[in-house]
Amino acid sequence: MKKVVPSISLIFCCLSLISCSNTPTNTTTEIANNPTPQSQPTTSPITTPTTFESTNESTKNITQQPKIGTVKELVNGDLLCYLTLVDEQGKEHQVGASFDICAEEGKYLNKKVRATYTIESINDCESAEPCGKTRQESIITKMELVENQKSSNSQNNKSPSTKNNNQTISNGEWTITTSNHNSWTGVNNTGNLSYKGCDSKGQCLELTGGKISCRDGKCVTGWTNGDYIYILEQPITEDGNDFPTLIVRKGTEEILKATGFKLISTN
Repeated sequence: MKKVVPSISLIFCCLSLISCSNTPTNTTTEIANNPTPQSQPTTSPITTPTTFESTNESTKNITQQPKIGTVKELVNGDLLCYLTLVDEQGKEHQVGASFDICAEEGKYLNKKVRATYTIESINDCESAEPCGKTRQESIITKMELVENQKSSNSQNNKSPSTKNNNQTISNGEWTITTSNHNSWTGVNNTGNLSYKGCDSKGQCLELTGGKISCRDGKCVTGWTNGDYIYILEQPITEDGNDFPTLIVRKGTEEILKATGFKLISTN
């Protein structure tokens, strides 16, 4: 019986050693069969490099196309109307456009224009005959003429009385000479015009510092003399042949309004 007990103890010890030696093997097998999530691909189709590069290239091409330029040439091709646009830095650009742009060559040639671009499907063939292939291209689909903004504003605000630097008008009762009209460049409430107004008895008043403002279809030139304000109010007309009305105010009260003036002299 004493011999049996040691034998049994030896057997249990061996079993414990076998169990301990098998544990790492099982763990390694489990890890190999269950890879970590980091080993799986995470790139989505929306963020693939190909898609990003394609979008970036399209944006780059559109950005490089001039939006404002002078039309140097228009040529009808098989697939598009082709324009030569000279941008505001003097650089020439060859750009495509819809055929209706070339159809209005007389309207746009040698004119400054503002171009509108859109992405269109273009026939991708060697001739105008359809071949079943198309490509996406940014082309001009609309153009509008651009006037010189400074010149346009000056023309819109031009006082009829500023065609000449000096002007004398009279209605028989009052004779008014205004001068230095060229001191006004078209900006409202500016200028330095002179005024000399004489009544039928030869009594005269001379003023300086007259300023012009044009709005709502009329131009107003005003001078201040103490509590008095002298105003020449003139309608804006296409031919500029309408003459001013003389208005004199003391504070807010209108004390004189004279009409019927005719041109006496200009220079």
